[in-house]
Amino acid sequence: MKVMLDVPFSEKDLAKSKGAKWDAINKSWYIDDMQKIQSFAQWLASYSIICENLYVLKKRHICWKCKKKINTVLLATDKSYAEHEGYKCNTNIQILTYVKRMPEALAAYMKDELYTPSFSQQIQESYYINHCKYCKSIQGDNFLHEIPQQAFYSKLCYKSNDPISYSKINNAFGVRLQAEPPYYDEVCSSQNMILAHMESGIENRASLHVNQSLINKLFNCSKKAATIEISGL
Repeated sequence: MKVMLDVPFSEKDLAKSKGAKWDAINKSWYIDDMQKIQSFAQWLASYSIICENLYVLKKRHICWKCKKKINTVLLATDKSYAEHEGYKCNTNIQILTYVKRMPEALAAYMKDELYTPSFSQQIQESYYINHCKYCKSIQGDNFLHEIPQQAFYSKLCYKSNDPISYSKINNAFGVRLQAEPPYYDEVCSSQNMILAHMESGIENRASLHVNQSLINKLFNCSKKAATIEISGL
């Protein structure tokens, strides 16, 4: 798998000496040996995760504001290399959250799905967020990831819920993203969340034990859709 690097002209000799190769068609230096990727971290810009496999997840959702039923999407991976893990290969299914940066070709495709950057009052930052096609209100990641009844993994917790669909992107290169990992195992063992559930009675990721092992079963109860072709990815 090729991973493109952001190598300034003044550093091209250094990148080449480390083993970077030149892609004449895409006019970019790249690496194709993921075991050496950590040596090239300085040229990965602010991207936090590289996805060898990338999926678009889609589900129906009730807009919190206008109460109409809409489509929502999120990105997921089941083979990735994250900066915080030292770029070790991770084959767990991860539903990516708070995505702040992605390749232009992918951003153009996601724009058609109404998944575009907007400012969130919840976290006081901008990130790629779903928008209601009717009232244009944002459907933040807290609705679609943190609240099990509405989350993209809800079928794993509530058997009566509708399944999501997933489509694999046919990418030629590793897709670089700036996104946050979900930390399923850490959240599911959170004592604060368990106490919050006991006090309010509202289910959360901890009370339903939404751990990585459970998330890895997501595609088993989802509908596989056609592969997505995105030019330039």
